[in-house]
Amino acid sequence: MITFDRDIITKLIEGNEQIIGHIEGYSGEEWTIPALVAWESYESYDSRTEMVRAQNKLQSEFDRIIAFSDDVALEAAYLDERLQLQGVSLDTVDLLNLATAYEDGGKFVTHNKRDFDKGPLHDLADVDVLYTE
Repeated sequence: MITFDRDIITKLIEGNEQIIGHIEGYSGEEWTIPALVAWESYESYDSRTEMVRAQNKLQSEFDRIIAFSDDVALEAAYLDERLQLQGVSLDTVDLLNLATAYEDGGKFVTHNKRDFDKGPLHDLADVDVLYTE
């Protein structure tokens, strides 16, 4: 299972060929997004109609949108504690999105190298940080 961060969705919409080429390697996997990534997507629209249209698009493009749950909250607390012990912190929404993938046993795919390309984080969770030129 592959769980995409919001920045990957943005790059896909923009038609970034490097990102598209890389994630084609995951074509045999289940493609998911956390519900909080969906929320981040809806925030960019001004009307409920546009938000519902975006929701329908996300639901059709991805195999599943993973709900935020108590189990995800538990994993987020665990990951946060482990990372802080190593001097690493993540913004709350980034932590919750990572925990969503982690709790479901998936690989978290992001373009956010500033926050996610850190050794301690890679030691704890399966993260694929994509680089572009």
